[in-house]
Amino acid sequence: METEYEARNVGKKAIWHGAALLGGAALLSKLIGTLQKIPLQNMAGDEVFGLYSAVYALAVMWMTLASAGIPVAVSVLVAEKTARGDEHGAQRVLRWALGLLGISGLVMFVILWLGADLFAGWMGLESAAPAIRMSSLALLVAPATAVLRGYSQGKMEMLRPAVSQLAEQIARVTFMLVALLLAVNASWSASATAASVHGGLAAGAAAGLIAMLWVTSRSRNKPVVIRATGARKTFGKEGPSGATIRIVRVTETRTVLLKRIFAVAIPVAVASVVAPLFGLIDAFSIPRFLQQEDGEAAWTIAQYGVYNRGVALLQLVIMGAAGAASALVPALTAARARGDDKAFASRALFVMRLAWWIGCASAVGLALLASPINKALFADGNGTAAMAIIAFAAVGGTLQAASAALLQGMGDLRSPAVNLAAAALLKLTLNAVLVPTHGIRGAAAAMAMAFAIAAVLNALSLRQRVRLPAPRVSLAWRSGAALAAMAAAVALLALGLGALTAALPTRVAALLVTLPGVAVGAAVFAAALVALGAVAPQQWRELPGLSGSRFEPYLLRIRSLFKRLHKEG
Repeated sequence: METEYEARNVGKKAIWHGAALLGGAALLSKLIGTLQKIPLQNMAGDEVFGLYSAVYALAVMWMTLASAGIPVAVSVLVAEKTARGDEHGAQRVLRWALGLLGISGLVMFVILWLGADLFAGWMGLESAAPAIRMSSLALLVAPATAVLRGYSQGKMEMLRPAVSQLAEQIARVTFMLVALLLAVNASWSASATAASVHGGLAAGAAAGLIAMLWVTSRSRNKPVVIRATGARKTFGKEGPSGATIRIVRVTETRTVLLKRIFAVAIPVAVASVVAPLFGLIDAFSIPRFLQQEDGEAAWTIAQYGVYNRGVALLQLVIMGAAGAASALVPALTAARARGDDKAFASRALFVMRLAWWIGCASAVGLALLASPINKALFADGNGTAAMAIIAFAAVGGTLQAASAALLQGMGDLRSPAVNLAAAALLKLTLNAVLVPTHGIRGAAAAMAMAFAIAAVLNALSLRQRVRLPAPRVSLAWRSGAALAAMAAAVALLALGLGALTAALPTRVAALLVTLPGVAVGAAVFAAALVALGAVAPQQWRELPGLSGSRFEPYLLRIRSLFKRLHKEG
């Protein structure tokens, strides 16, 4: 009995270790992909950056459509068949999925390659056609890579998918930087430079596939499998090559297998297709609406690139919030498995509260430091006002990401997708209303409002499934006071450092304001939340890496010091 318990415990640890490995690789991969936009803009300028951003949004949507949830279906079905010891069935799922996605990837490639001029015309960016064609090459490789990752995940082999994700992103960024250096030194046009940079998508997809095909250990004498209608048997006879001959019974027809694949894939596909909608809507609407204000194509593309400076920073904030929320999901799952509804509700509420704090602090901090951040990262102050406005999308964006993680953790894939799709349609409407008259500032305001609506809809969906405690007034004023303390500290520090560094080169001065501003803002906000009692010790101890760390004694001292001052006052 004890041995069985220990084995079960080791199995659970292996699952969580694998999930953490894969999640960490995905987060690091996204971080690399987001940060590579900064050298791209710095070296090539806003026009190339605008073209790259528009075509990248289109390429991501087409790669999502080409995969269409089938890798997830492969993971689920392979895990099921492996658990039953049906290795041949798992390989059969893999073969059919590779065939399906190989065909879909080829079809998507042909459509995108032949229709590049048409898509570029719809976007209002005729010079984007070469970059669209170059990005379509990834569709020949990426679907197969996705299927192989799903197969490995289904067999609980998480190392290779994690390595594959990182290899893909590193190869893509490396190719992009090399192509960028060649294009800039050769003085290529913006269209040609954007096209060369997008070759990194295909290079990354190829590197990811190579990493998945890298087999560390391979049996030389695998059995020769012959399908039959009888029961599974293994014979001692040897075939011509010396391999054991194995006869297996196929338990389901091709039609049944395909139906099972699509039954799992379609709901996941619908949810996954919604995620790139925001970027795609911006790519197809903002350049066109900007053209009503100024007919010059280069100016329009450059303005779209300036707008995407703020979007890149917003993605970093939302990514961090989603990672923090996902780190708390295991505790939520454990409470739900025990049937402890009260613990589940309180932890879900803490996840939402954490997202609210991260979103609000990020929004205020980015808005106050928009000018130095813009100059430090992107070399000039163009679009600072738009960046300050788009900073407030961090509030809705972090809440949307956290609530979506909670809903998906409870098995609800539909609500987050539907809610995000509704918000994306609102974004399109607001772009049409605001961009022609207010330019990229209007697009930034539309982003903030759309994410706010997505967060509200997700919160309503969450309240239908979990009895969350009502918000407390005492917590609201404590959070507000902590935010005000942070804002005051950041504003005063920015003014002081700005005066001290005025004689330095612009970019150096901006960096010397930005880094201390971000660090001090985060420290003051966290300390104020703890001191005012907005965060209790039992809550911060649930955060990964904080319980028992060297920071915990300081948090306890801050809390006890404030209590003592409050009593004396």
